[in-house]
Amino acid sequence: MAARKRNASARSSDSNKPANTKPSKTSRATANQNAQSNSSNTKSTAASRIMNILVSLFIIAMLNPLLFNALDFLQSYNNIQHKLTPKRDFPYEWETYTYNDIREYFNCRQRSKDLDKPLPTLDDWNLLRKAYTLIVDSAKTWNDPVPPTEGYSFEQGKAVPPPYYAKQSEGKGRGLFASRDIKKGELVHNGEISDIVFPGYDAIKWKEFVFSLPRDFACDCTDWHWMQMKHEDDDYHMVAALDISVLMNSGGEEFGPGRTPNVLPEDKYSGKQFALRDIVKDEEILTDYDAYWTDWSEVGL
Repeated sequence: MAARKRNASARSSDSNKPANTKPSKTSRATANQNAQSNSSNTKSTAASRIMNILVSLFIIAMLNPLLFNALDFLQSYNNIQHKLTPKRDFPYEWETYTYNDIREYFNCRQRSKDLDKPLPTLDDWNLLRKAYTLIVDSAKTWNDPVPPTEGYSFEQGKAVPPPYYAKQSEGKGRGLFASRDIKKGELVHNGEISDIVFPGYDAIKWKEFVFSLPRDFACDCTDWHWMQMKHEDDDYHMVAALDISVLMNSGGEEFGPGRTPNVLPEDKYSGKQFALRDIVKDEEILTDYDAYWTDWSEVGL
């Protein structure tokens, strides 16, 4: 009996042992699939994060130039504003000033006689251009690929300057010189591209523009700018160019042999100047200022 009890106890003990837990083929396959799925999800999440990072970096890279340009514009705007004279500091009744009054106010005779004035720099031209945009025409853009220190795009759609360059002219100060040989009848300067026209017949905007400038630039503008009708039925306006084309000097017999004009506009309304004869490379380009009639009272000056 005792032996039987021991066997029964053994059987009872065996019955309490856990059942065989060896996984089946199906459960192993499911586990593998889950593991692969988790791994795939992890890889997908990582790839998505990397893609988001790359997109963010791309956006930052694209925005950086815009931000820098915006900051540069604001800084440039502030610099220009700082250099310009506010209207509250203009002379009393500046609107009534004549051309000669303005010249006298800025003591421009001394400036005009200085034949050693340096050529305007890119910053100088940019100051004048931004002043024009701020005061005269807020819609005016300056996106010509040719810098004002070289002129302007002489041919539409091509970043090619006109056939001249600026340098000091003996006995005349600053001037323009042929950058290559130019044939008689050839177009040398196209003011229809580079000219800007001040609105109104009373030159108020021109006066405001000039009075806002530092003294040297104000005097230069009284030397550089002129009055002109752009077509037969037009009123006279103040006309200018904010690039080296305004440095073209006037010729005449009074300046000596070889100093007569070699370019002239096709008529009094046109800004196109054509070669009167062959012009050799490095020869000074000379026009005749009297080609455009001048009576400052016609424009309120």
